[in-house]
Amino acid sequence: MTDCAVSIAVVIPAYNSAQYLGETLASIARQTQVPNEVIVVNDGSTDNTRQIAESAGHPVNCVSINNGGQGRARRIGIEQANSDWIALCDSDDLWEPNHIERRLLMLERHPDAQMTFSDFHSFGPTAESDHRLLDEAPEGWMTQWADTDDLGFYRLTKSYPAILTFNPIYLSGMMFRRESYQRMGGFIEKYSRWIGEDSEFTRRFASMDDCVFVGDIQPTWGYRRHSSNYSSVQWKNIKAKADILDEHLRLGVVPPPYVDMTCDERDATRGAAFDQACWEKASGHVASLFSELPPAQRTAKRRAKALFAKAGLFF
Repeated sequence: MTDCAVSIAVVIPAYNSAQYLGETLASIARQTQVPNEVIVVNDGSTDNTRQIAESAGHPVNCVSINNGGQGRARRIGIEQANSDWIALCDSDDLWEPNHIERRLLMLERHPDAQMTFSDFHSFGPTAESDHRLLDEAPEGWMTQWADTDDLGFYRLTKSYPAILTFNPIYLSGMMFRRESYQRMGGFIEKYSRWIGEDSEFTRRFASMDDCVFVGDIQPTWGYRRHSSNYSSVQWKNIKAKADILDEHLRLGVVPPPYVDMTCDERDATRGAAFDQACWEKASGHVASLFSELPPAQRTAKRRAKALFAKAGLFF
């Protein structure tokens, strides 16, 4: 292994992560280009997460705090870092050995990048076979919103609307400039326990007009799916996206040219959350979800479903 050409700090929030944290740290230690710092933020764990992190040795530094949620833990970890670039990794995910190497190659090709990310493959008990995130992109998304080079790196031409349409950025594949992070306000503690707090962060980052986003088509990390991190109540995840968009519209985060587009996406997402809740037979929530629908989304079919759900009947 050789040292990184740029300074990189890896920040890992960890809450009761003893089962997987050792594997995660081992995958970082196996990098062909090693980071300068690895900061594990022990977020009030009651198992031996802290002991595992502390036993890893240099360059791993363990910071223990009272439990406050992953967003807060990430913020504190980044504040502890001294490097110019911050790479995030969740405590149960795994990096491929070339994860950082590919990122450095990306920065050689795109030196003005501020937010970088890569595709992933899913693994674990609840993972779909051969699943890759970019497989979920709408048809034509890459052609419409990105310029791809011969190394498989793609530069988003308009970051905010591209991510509004399809978000290819997950935390364990994310690496960004510290200066850009500070300029956009970083992780906000208010959202630390929100469902989809990572999406809130990404969308706010993309709201900066001059922010350059560059992705890697090649999967360089593995997203572990297991019962404790995969929600079987998918309507909540869909609703969370609508809530975040609504929050950003209310606070003026959304770039003015994309306000109407964001309103349309928020409204359509509320409709999708209602439909998913009906499919999941979440009768206790269907009525409230229907009440949140804008008039254009209150179709006769959805109105009938809300009435059936209120009566305890499903279809």
